[in-house]
Amino acid sequence: MIREKVYLDNREVVYIRKLLLEKGIRPIDIARKLGVNTSTIYKILNGTTRSKRIALQIEKFLGVSNLFPYAHQDTSSSFDYKDTKQKLTKTLKNPNNSQEKTENPIANKN
Repeated sequence: MIREKVYLDNREVVYIRKLLLEKGIRPIDIARKLGVNTSTIYKILNGTTRSKRIALQIEKFLGVSNLFPYAHQDTSSSFDYKDTKQKLTKTLKNPNNSQEKTENPIANKN
């Protein structure tokens, strides 16, 4: 049996189910409100799939924050575009400084 990757632990799933029960909201109600497939909502609520966009919409609909921890994680990289652009521009302006010259061994054979 292959186990699927789970994005929420059992306690979080139980908490979400309890919250929905207390508020009297069914997954189909959420799906209709957000305009997505009901199976998608079930998968997100059970933690078998994730969608940051839909998870944040569900939180807003339920009026609860941080219900889906993965939706609040910073996924931006530490890539520094400005620094990389400057280095690339410098390299393109003066390519001889950034690369060592290699001699062609075939051209030197006489």
